[in-house]
Amino acid sequence: MRSLGGGLLLAGWAYFTLPHFGSARFFLDTLVFAILGAYAFVAAYNARRETVTLEKKLRLALIMRNMELEGMATRDDLTRLFNRRHFFERLERELQTAKGFQRPLSVVAIELNGIKEINDTHGHRFGDSVIATFGRFLLEQARASDVPARIGGDEFAIILPDTPEPAATAAVDRLLQALDKAEKFEEGNVCIKLTATVAASGYPWGADTVDAIIHEATRTTRAQKLAQNASVAANGATGAPESSGENGDSRTLQTD
Repeated sequence: MRSLGGGLLLAGWAYFTLPHFGSARFFLDTLVFAILGAYAFVAAYNARRETVTLEKKLRLALIMRNMELEGMATRDDLTRLFNRRHFFERLERELQTAKGFQRPLSVVAIELNGIKEINDTHGHRFGDSVIATFGRFLLEQARASDVPARIGGDEFAIILPDTPEPAATAAVDRLLQALDKAEKFEEGNVCIKLTATVAASGYPWGADTVDAIIHEATRTTRAQKLAQNASVAANGATGAPESSGENGDSRTLQTD
């Protein structure tokens, strides 16, 4: 279109000005056509620039919308952690990468203590607030390379890429220490100390499939809770003492 416009302008100049070559009218008509050509060039340039700017804005809006939709599809609505589907898809990819490059991989399984009792006593809305608060806590504790997720009602997990068993055990300890130091959850006239049962498993030191890794980690957390409950029953106490195992640790829910 620009070439066609330039050609028409040149043809018009030749048609109207060449017959008067050498006269004052020739120079006057040439000046007029030059001004028209410059104006058309500037107008076309501005229109092109506005079109490119608008196109960039539309592309950016489309990218942002796609990111928003992707976030909605991969995030848990309550905690904003990754959801169960994304967690297992990502764990499958990370495991294949670990096997391919002969690198370790760890998974930390976390079960928030006392949620059933909280729901029964204070209602599910209060329980949701507790879960959301714990989700924010996990986000604060996770490294940039970690993948924290909510995989069940009160069940959470974190993928730790390129992390061997000693580092995974240290991560469990750090998480529990941070939870011990965290402020109590308060809403209305209820004050609750959040606690959790935590255990780790991974490749190649724990298992070599996604299901086996998750099973090993969750098996350890459940064993920890059973041992804790048995200790409470044996002592006849209202709160359970600390309990530790080979790959996990636990703390007891306290309500003030």
